[in-house]
Amino acid sequence: MTWRRPGAVTFDCWNTLIRERGSDAARALRIDALIDLARDRNLSAEAAGAAIRAAHARHLELWSQGVGSGSAEMAAWALESLGLGGDAVVAARLGGRFEEAGLANEIEALPGSRETFERLAARGVRIALICDTGFSGGRVVRRLLERAGLLDFLEVQVFSDEVGVPKPHRRMFESALAPLGIEPGGAVHVGDLRATDVAGGRGMGMGTVRIRAAFDDRSSLPDADHVVDAHAELIELLLDPLAR
Repeated sequence: MTWRRPGAVTFDCWNTLIRERGSDAARALRIDALIDLARDRNLSAEAAGAAIRAAHARHLELWSQGVGSGSAEMAAWALESLGLGGDAVVAARLGGRFEEAGLANEIEALPGSRETFERLAARGVRIALICDTGFSGGRVVRRLLERAGLLDFLEVQVFSDEVGVPKPHRRMFESALAPLGIEPGGAVHVGDLRATDVAGGRGMGMGTVRIRAAFDDRSSLPDADHVVDAHAELIELLLDPLAR
C-alpha cells in the first residue's frame, strides 16, 4: 500500500500502547468484593472466582458478537449465577468495586510508545485512542494511561463503555475522527487484533497497521495493510512518507 500523509493516527490501547504485568491483584480484589457482598452465604473464594470467570466469559462472547458490556453487567451476572440477583443497587456497588480493582494491577507502556507519540506530535499528526473495555472502563483506563505517561498525547479518547458499542462498529471510529475533523481516508488506525482493529479501520476506509509487539493475532481473518513488530518499526512506517 502506498501511504498518504496521515492527518491523524488512532491507536488501540491494550497490547498496542500498554499491557498488564499480571492480573492477580485485581482478580483477588474482585473475589473479595463478591464474598463481602455475599457474606451471609459463606461464599468460598473458589465459588466466587468461578462466578466471576463465567461472567467474564459471557462478556467476551458478547464482545465477539459486537455487543458491549462491562463491570456493571458482569457484576449482575455473577450475582445472578449465585442466586443473589435482583438488587440493582447491590449490583451497581459490586460493579464499581470490580472496575476499581483494575487499578491494582501493574501496567507498563510498550517500549517506544511514548517516543511514537512524541514524534507524531512533532510532525503535527493528530493522535487519538479507540479502546474496547472490559472490567476496566474508560475512567479507569484513563488513569492507567496517565500512570504510563501517555494520556496527555491522546487528543481524543474513545471507549466502548462510553460509546455503547465495541470495535469494529463504525461509531467507535467516527467518535474519534469527527472531533479531529479528519476524514477516514486521511487517517491510519494501529492495533493488535484483526477482528476489531483491522476490520474496523478498514471498514471506515482508514489505513491499517497491526502491531504484534505484545500479541500476535494469528487468526485467519484479513490482515492489515502493514504489520510491524515494534513501535520503532511503526515510527519508521508512519514518518517516512512525512519526510518525503
